[in-house]
Amino acid sequence: MEEPKVELDDLEVNQERLKQNTNQLKNLRVYGSLNAGIIAGILGMDGWIGIVIYIAIFLIVSACLAIKMNFKVKEYFRSSYDAYYSGIGTDLLLFLMIWVIFHNLVNIL
Repeated sequence: MEEPKVELDDLEVNQERLKQNTNQLKNLRVYGSLNAGIIAGILGMDGWIGIVIYIAIFLIVSACLAIKMNFKVKEYFRSSYDAYYSGIGTDLLLFLMIWVIFHNLVNIL
């Protein structure tokens, strides 16, 4: 049985692999947000410094991803936006929740 393929800018893209790459990217972003929230909460970061921690972790994850793909994003994702910026809003909310929980557990209680 042949796998479904779609043509995208003269490249044949395997839909199954594209979906797998997207799911792995989503998991990577979630783990990065969780770790950033835990780090910011345990270290007692307040205000904008905590957001800077999230942005730093997000940029580090994006840079590692680009290096791992040899900067050939189109071979793994539909667009560079999908690879570098997708999920920034939902991951920010997850980060904020974990940050508040760990900040309260470690520094307040």
